[in-house]
Amino acid sequence: MRASYAAARTGKVPRPKVARGASIPAPVGGWDAISPIANMPPDRAVTLDNWFPQPDWVELRKGFVRHVDLMSGAPVETVAAYEGASTDDLFAVSGGKIYLATATPASTAVSGLANSRFQFTNFATTGGNFLYMVNGADDPQYFDGTTWAVAAITGVSGSDLITVTPHKARLWFSINGTSDAAYLGVDSIQGAATVFPIGGNWSMGGYLMQIASWSLDGGNGPDDYIAFISSRGQVSVYSGTDPNTDFTLVGTYLMGSPIGRRCITKVGADIAIICIDGLVPLSKALIFDRAAVTQVTLTRNIQRVMNQSARDYKNNFGWQIIGYPRGTRAILNIPVSENGEQQQYVMNTLSGAWCRFTGMNGSCWEVYQDNLYFGGNDGVVYEADRSGTDYGRRLSANMMTAFNYYGKRGNQKRWTMCRPQLTTDNQVNPGLAFNVDFQDFAPISVASTPSSQTALWDIALWDVGLWAGQVVTQSNWTSVTGLGYCASIRMAIDIDSPVAAGGAVWGVGLWGVNKWSYSDGAEVVLRVNGFDLSMEDGSIV
Repeated sequence: MRASYAAARTGKVPRPKVARGASIPAPVGGWDAISPIANMPPDRAVTLDNWFPQPDWVELRKGFVRHVDLMSGAPVETVAAYEGASTDDLFAVSGGKIYLATATPASTAVSGLANSRFQFTNFATTGGNFLYMVNGADDPQYFDGTTWAVAAITGVSGSDLITVTPHKARLWFSINGTSDAAYLGVDSIQGAATVFPIGGNWSMGGYLMQIASWSLDGGNGPDDYIAFISSRGQVSVYSGTDPNTDFTLVGTYLMGSPIGRRCITKVGADIAIICIDGLVPLSKALIFDRAAVTQVTLTRNIQRVMNQSARDYKNNFGWQIIGYPRGTRAILNIPVSENGEQQQYVMNTLSGAWCRFTGMNGSCWEVYQDNLYFGGNDGVVYEADRSGTDYGRRLSANMMTAFNYYGKRGNQKRWTMCRPQLTTDNQVNPGLAFNVDFQDFAPISVASTPSSQTALWDIALWDVGLWAGQVVTQSNWTSVTGLGYCASIRMAIDIDSPVAAGGAVWGVGLWGVNKWSYSDGAEVVLRVNGFDLSMEDGSIV
């Protein structure tokens, strides 16, 4: 009646609302914890858990499988790969013992150790290739490809050596609880160690946390430097070849306090350091004032959560940064609780996009023969980036895209339909919901259970059934409900083991209530390419 009266007075008939479509990309820009939530780039995500952002799409991370059970009953706190001239081996340390963990069954190589938290390096001399390990409580342990032995060190107490770094054909050590370094002779793994005092360069006190060999060109040569990193964040850089004759102090610089002994890794020609300011390239720390370093950290896009994690968990054992070239990833291990829960902040090294992995609880990581391994809190060494589940346990993935105004910031909108653009090897009905106006509590809608499109052996017709492993593109419309000015798409997936979800047929993936039953060991292909939406525009309210 009111509309008819208004129309009669003005002579204008109200236009009916017309649905319009829109499309947004998958969050290939990764997890964003730095942009204003009301102005986040559309290719970023508020949440990106167990999804990995590739440059072209976002894909479900793979699970993990058990590699070897040490039967130690204690957390695995070190996993170390031996890289020999012709053979490689994998070792794990748990409960004060070093285990050969190359294959099942594991065997004890060294026992009676004071702790299991070693720092290590591979070091080649004219006498062979060695895996060299120190923990600040036992004398250095080394493996020559055949046997383990204790390094005979004089000049300092071998049990005080807590980090080891090769530089210019020498082994360099941090002496536990002091501001002193020590080094051995050229091409040596034992013998007389010479103390190299650093503390005189540091005005803020502290002890020597780590030593990094740093090159300007990524190789070994005359332009290599050695950096001594204090527990208070001061970094003294030296040039030269022989510390006895030609070492020269280049300068002492300031960055955030480093976190943990395993706080450094090579990133191309640079060194990345975990500190309370984020993951900082050493080259940037030397040229930027500390107040500006946060603008150039590798963790820039997730700086808020990185700073919060550093404050909350910095005293927990398990911080580590490691590169995984085969997976184009840099993995930052975050110990939420010591030997309890760990998360991983993961960066795609091709694009710099970040995400978060959950469900892989381990305090140490290692790459062995290009594959990724971690030491579990349950005394098991696991191989990551394998399988469709987390060793038979549920793998849950959650995505929440950036809030988007869809071109009309001042207008209220009603969203009605959503169509994920997926690439998968099975029929998929993911759980979808809309969060509007910066809310984060929309329930995931329960998906209907479609008939499996995977062909069953002796049942499916040739050229009709979808066989396991066949990758197809899928785009199905789903009804959604949302009323507001801006909206974020939330998509959640649970992948269960065959036992948990009742599946028993190889390669058959049944989606129902957002669950995908998949055989252990079978890797899942699920990529998100983008989203299409249908909405109605309202007026300015």
